[in-house]
Amino acid sequence: MTASQELLQQAEQLVNAGDYRSAINLLESRGRYDDQRLAERLVELRIQAYDSLQWPKPHDQWPPDHDGRFDGLTGFPEIKAHDLDVGNLKAGILGRGGLIVRGLMSADWIAPMRVNIDRILQARMNAANEVSGKEDSAWYHRSASVVGGPTQFRGGERYSNIGSVWSVDSPPTAFKLIEFYREVGLPALLHDYFDEDAVLSVRKWVVRCAAPNNGASSGWHQDGYFLGDANAIRTVNLWIALTDCGGDAAAPGLEIIAGGERTIYETGTCGAPFDWTVGQGIIDDIAVTNPVQCPRFNAGDALFFDHFNLHRTGFGVDHSQNRYAVETWFFAGSTAPRKQQPVFF
Repeated sequence: MTASQELLQQAEQLVNAGDYRSAINLLESRGRYDDQRLAERLVELRIQAYDSLQWPKPHDQWPPDHDGRFDGLTGFPEIKAHDLDVGNLKAGILGRGGLIVRGLMSADWIAPMRVNIDRILQARMNAANEVSGKEDSAWYHRSASVVGGPTQFRGGERYSNIGSVWSVDSPPTAFKLIEFYREVGLPALLHDYFDEDAVLSVRKWVVRCAAPNNGASSGWHQDGYFLGDANAIRTVNLWIALTDCGGDAAAPGLEIIAGGERTIYETGTCGAPFDWTVGQGIIDDIAVTNPVQCPRFNAGDALFFDHFNLHRTGFGVDHSQNRYAVETWFFAGSTAPRKQQPVFF
């Protein structure tokens, strides 16, 4: 029996005893991202674990208090990665609508992650065209625990080397990203923010490559529109640029509105292109007091915000490079929407 097989067997014994936490910790701490079967099993266990664990009832202290340290600031507050703590996170998201963290991801992580995104997109395209091989199955594999579309779709023209992929559909990528989240202290930070453990989500945890679309516009939206009762859920989104983007960069960034308003705006009116988007007329009214921002991000910079934030992809008129990014929505475990399929980490 190989060491990997022995680990998997030990994990199964723990699962059979109902101890998902220990099984996941075992595979995470002693396994490797490039052990295909182990990485795939770890994704399955993370999805299955949520329903097996006890989660607290939602507490009443929400939204949490913050000290207003960024009050009076125009735009988003910015801090260095070493200054990221719960006080800055609360005051940034709840007071100004978001928090920019410069240099959260180091160069040692950025370059491999971009390579991996290319692998994932290619593997998905190959799977759709039914030409995938052994390496593709390692980088793009949909777990049977995922509720949703099939692993492969006929008609490869639906996919290209541009787009988004659920992180759980790439087990080695999910393994490495959680390793990164632990390295930068996100589990403890988010526990302090929510006053309980956080979870990930199948549908709101993605890796992405966005191409220039010069002169086009994308829809203004709030994720609270899609996620259920916006006043009941508790979220933090972490968006990490893997490419220099926004501002005067050659890749598209984000257009986003700073402000502490906790309102879900009307959709499908005032010139909105789709029924789920907020119309430009409403954006123009908001921008009188909270101007639209298009921050300049360097690769590795991050933006935290929640489901009340208004944003869209910022397409300019002279972009020439693709934008790589990772987007991860975290939910308080007690209020995680089931339709998003919570993922334990």
